[in-house]
Amino acid sequence: MTIRIAARAVVGLLIASGLVALPATPAVAAGPTVSVADMRFTPATLKTGLGSTVTWTFPDPMAHTTTSDQGFWDSGTKSGGETFAHTFGSAGTFGYRCTLHPSMTGKVRVPVRRTGSATSGWTLRWATAAGAGGTTYDVQVRQGSGPWRALRTDTTTPSTAFKRQGSWSVRARTSGGSGTSGWSPPVVVKTL
Repeated sequence: MTIRIAARAVVGLLIASGLVALPATPAVAAGPTVSVADMRFTPATLKTGLGSTVTWTFPDPMAHTTTSDQGFWDSGTKSGGETFAHTFGSAGTFGYRCTLHPSMTGKVRVPVRRTGSATSGWTLRWATAAGAGGTTYDVQVRQGSGPWRALRTDTTTPSTAFKRQGSWSVRARTSGGSGTSGWSPPVVVKTL
């Protein structure tokens, strides 16, 4: 006991003097959490930002999974307080389920990110990085309540400048894994 106390005191002095550096704890961006319990995902539908990390928590003693319908992620079997995290690096609506209990379903909705202004134009970003390994993106726009039209089809480019005059809705989807996501929730951009 005395040796442990002495060892802790020496380590404390070394740290305080700067002779020993402790490894930095990596900063983890807090993102939304989904609880997997009582035979459901809560919330079942979640909207989050591009690049956000969603964490599923599994407090039940009963095993469950979070498995993308399109093959983008699979947590494997989890239970008893385990967690699983996935970062959404592209826009779309991503359906998922518990493979052990197919009635358990959920969705993560990720809109296109827009930066800029009505006077200078916009940058539309539908992915945090260029598509790789077979990942591609489709992007559509529509003016007012008109029909959706292709802005980019089957592209690996993650963003573009947008300066069309008027009020436009923008949506995107991601292809990869073993399927294609649903369309993202639309965002509106207005340009003078």
